[in-house]
Amino acid sequence: MSVGKYWNRCRPGFERGARLLLLLAVMTLLWSGEAAAGASCVIAKRLGDSLAIEWVASANESVESAIYKAKQKLLEQGYRKKGQDVHAQASSGMRHAHMVIVKTSYTTLTGRSRTSYGCGYSPRSAAEAEQAAVYDLRNYSWGWKLEMGYKVMESFRY
Repeated sequence: MSVGKYWNRCRPGFERGARLLLLLAVMTLLWSGEAAAGASCVIAKRLGDSLAIEWVASANESVESAIYKAKQKLLEQGYRKKGQDVHAQASSGMRHAHMVIVKTSYTTLTGRSRTSYGCGYSPRSAAEAEQAAVYDLRNYSWGWKLEMGYKVMESFRY
């Protein structure tokens, strides 16, 4: 008889844990289905210099779909040559947000001309989204400093 065996005593706890995991999985699916939204900025670069930018932002897009569509736009424009890199630089899963894209052109300490972009998102304000875009620009362009300046290319709410 196995009444006193440890695996019989643990079984109710295991079943309770399995039910809890199943409930968590179902709730995650329901929650993600309601909040499926996305935005993404994709940049084409070559040797640290940004060549082009494309973005997709919509309450009806998923983040993955936004990244894919923006990448496809750049690839269709011919940014698939050797040495070029097309990558998602900033993405957001917020259903509605302010989106700001900033651009800068500057000269590095070694004398090379560079163009760089930054993308930012904020559910609260365009000013916060602009701060996030400048932070993104700084993260991807190490030679850029705030005193070199930037201009806002796009500012909108989706």
